[in-house]
Amino acid sequence: MRDLYFVKGHCGWDVLSLLLADEVPAAQQLATALKVLDPPVSGGLEVGLLSRTSNPGELRLRITDSTTRQWLAMCGGMTQVVGKALIETALRERLAIDVSQPVVELRLVTDACIIPIRIEIENGCATRVTTQMDSYLELTYRLGVREVSIDGVRGIEAGEYLVLHLDDLNARHPDLDFTRRDPGPQLRVVNSLLEAHRQKHGDPLYSNAILYDSRPEGGGQFRVFPRFLDATAAAIPYEFQCGTGTIALAAALAHEGALASDTFTLEWGSQHTTPDPYGIRTSLVGVGRQSRRLISASFSHSVIEIAIEGRVRV
Repeated sequence: MRDLYFVKGHCGWDVLSLLLADEVPAAQQLATALKVLDPPVSGGLEVGLLSRTSNPGELRLRITDSTTRQWLAMCGGMTQVVGKALIETALRERLAIDVSQPVVELRLVTDACIIPIRIEIENGCATRVTTQMDSYLELTYRLGVREVSIDGVRGIEAGEYLVLHLDDLNARHPDLDFTRRDPGPQLRVVNSLLEAHRQKHGDPLYSNAILYDSRPEGGGQFRVFPRFLDATAAAIPYEFQCGTGTIALAAALAHEGALASDTFTLEWGSQHTTPDPYGIRTSLVGVGRQSRRLISASFSHSVIEIAIEGRVRV
């Protein structure tokens, strides 16, 4: 049993926990993180282990996933919670973060790539965390951005994600409401498409879908509905925010010629079909483009909170 420093937060409804990697021997980090994920701690969907590197302004971030129960290459929502925690918890001192200026810029070294984050500070609080996802965007294009048809439904494959417009889903299934997340025929259709998408690639990572339309309920440009085959994420009752899915959607929208501006706002879910006590949660997305291909992409989420800070014995 170890007594460890522990932070738990969320990005939307994506609940995550953070540990200090230096408090756990390297050979035991994965097993320890899995204990934090499991009851009685119930650390959320993922656990991140943070440590300093030899380079100034750089932190190592390793992520453990509750679905695969292995190391996860990258999670956009995790970077948002990290940015919040580095300013508003004791991680600030433990990792020697200089908060004397109104903006802190850091690089997070993940298993997939290096992710710069920009943290805006006001009165000791992180008011906005912007995650620069250029490295993940490169990965998305290496995997491919292309039009596909699965079971008669047109879509865009963007990296590991299957991106589906609600109009294309309704053209094939006109009587179903795909904004609903509760069990029913609409969810069975999406899960069937995801299963076909995964089998096509022969890889369990290809089990993520982003549904979207251009009929916002608030001041955004698109409504977005993440859908996942894995049981843990699928059990969450709200359409929580997804950072890597944001980049996949941006690449798909650019491929479709559907971006009117290099800055746009995504609305997550629907207040009509799945009411959220936070109201309409949003992501502000910024991109750089060359024709219909993105050359840069960043995002920031509207709801990031620290729920618990203390110590945990595992």
